[in-house]
Amino acid sequence: MMGELTSGRADLALYPMTLTAQRAKYIQHTQPFQDGGYGLLVKTQAVNTGYSFLLPFTWQVWLLFLMAMLAVVLLLTAMDLTTRKARHAALEKVDSCKVQRSRKRDKLMGHAIETIMMAVNSGAAPASRSLGVKLLFIAWAIFSVIMLAAYTANLTANLTVNQLAVQIGSLADLAQSSAYFGVPADSSVSSYFTSSLDKAALLLLPRMIEYKDTDDAVADVRRGKIAGFVTDHINALYFTQVKPCDLALGGEVVGSGSLVLGLQPNSTIRGKLDDAMLKLAESGQVPDLRRKWFQDNSECDSEATPEGGRLSMAQAWSLFVIPAVGAAAGILIAAAEVFYYNKMFVGVQSLRQDLSAMGARVVLTRRLHRQQRSISKSLRFGF
Repeated sequence: MMGELTSGRADLALYPMTLTAQRAKYIQHTQPFQDGGYGLLVKTQAVNTGYSFLLPFTWQVWLLFLMAMLAVVLLLTAMDLTTRKARHAALEKVDSCKVQRSRKRDKLMGHAIETIMMAVNSGAAPASRSLGVKLLFIAWAIFSVIMLAAYTANLTANLTVNQLAVQIGSLADLAQSSAYFGVPADSSVSSYFTSSLDKAALLLLPRMIEYKDTDDAVADVRRGKIAGFVTDHINALYFTQVKPCDLALGGEVVGSGSLVLGLQPNSTIRGKLDDAMLKLAESGQVPDLRRKWFQDNSECDSEATPEGGRLSMAQAWSLFVIPAVGAAAGILIAAAEVFYYNKMFVGVQSLRQDLSAMGARVVLTRRLHRQQRSISKSLRFGF
């Protein structure tokens, strides 16, 4: 490319060229349109971890889920014990024999086991007589079904798509290994390693292989013949966006520089191109073009990343409203049940016994007479 410009065979290099002092000596160039530098192109490797079953949720979701389960277990146990105690106390006032039978029949429910089993969609409704307990358990069951569906879907996605990792992310990593790496032949990249004051670059110089054809270098990276290929950052980024999607960029940008368009020495079109580049930068279209080139046209967009396929708190917080509302409603109903057993149960049972023994008409007549006598007595004492 440099030879085509310096020899006059080409007027313009429509190529993302990194501007260097050496290149600037021989060609003209446009205004920089983007920060550049060199990128380290390496091969990714599939990683199978022993904790893949935890990947469907982030740790925040797992923590809140376990806290919700513990809270539900404690609430179910407390509500069951409280309402059962109130019911037995009320039955004691009506029929002590009936209390003994009820106590034998009412065993402390294994709410911890039931709650956990419902979380894996294998539970059954609790045998507790408390409506509050049943309501809270229904809310937990709905919540568990939704969470289990999300977990299953995300786990399938994480197990289907390989998780990728990069072992060499910088020149320092490369220097610590004994592997070889490649650079474009007779380029500013090779000059960087031969004249750089970077200690890592100097250590790597004996292991540098120069390639005249970039495709050959990329093929050797894929085959594992070289550990990486250092080239213009924008060019390395391109190879990470094409299939088979097995390449990645190291974490650091090597060197520094700006991307320009190359021109012949003493080019007459430099002024017009500079004006156009400045207008393009001022219009804010450069980020849109970059997104169009490297994101919209990427062939690897469908590939999952290590952070993909995970349910985060931003997506899952509303699900925890379900057991929270169920807990609030269950507590209110349990409180109403305790009030009923303490204040109204004896009277209701007495009325039921009277109705069963004497009939509704006789019971109503007697209660009316009793109420009239009570009113008359009150009036007499009042006067």
